[in-house]
Amino acid sequence: MLVAVTGLVGATGLAAAPASAEQKCNFPGNSTVCFSIDRISNGNFAVHVGIDVHIGLEEAQEYIDDFGDPFVVWIRGDDDGKLVEFLFTVPLTKLGASAGFGLSGDFDAVVPGVRLDEDKGGRDEVRATVALIDTDTNSTRATYVSNRIDGNWP
Repeated sequence: MLVAVTGLVGATGLAAAPASAEQKCNFPGNSTVCFSIDRISNGNFAVHVGIDVHIGLEEAQEYIDDFGDPFVVWIRGDDDGKLVEFLFTVPLTKLGASAGFGLSGDFDAVVPGVRLDEDKGGRDEVRATVALIDTDTNSTRATYVSNRIDGNWP
């Protein structure tokens, strides 16, 4: 289990710095998806996405044993509930399988605030989109979308 420990702790947004130390988790389909954006320094932000896809251990291990990464993560702009802009991808940093949580992945990147600025000069709304890829068939098995995080990133 990679996300449940941090994911179930909950959001801890700071009023003085929008989207700093904010984490949101949701449970689309058979999964848990957590998304956080933390202000670190010099206008940079640590972006973290974690996912547990609740499948059997054998199936989860099959994804891990296959060539290539079974997940692709994009941070996308959300305008009126529509995922419009692809802002950037977030690389996989940890992958695991367990009987209790299924297939789990963690994704981390440090980006300047301008990468999160999807509405230039206005309020920004972003979500993480996680695609589960069957690399045997090169097809997307499922797509999971996080809750939205709002901010005003320069």
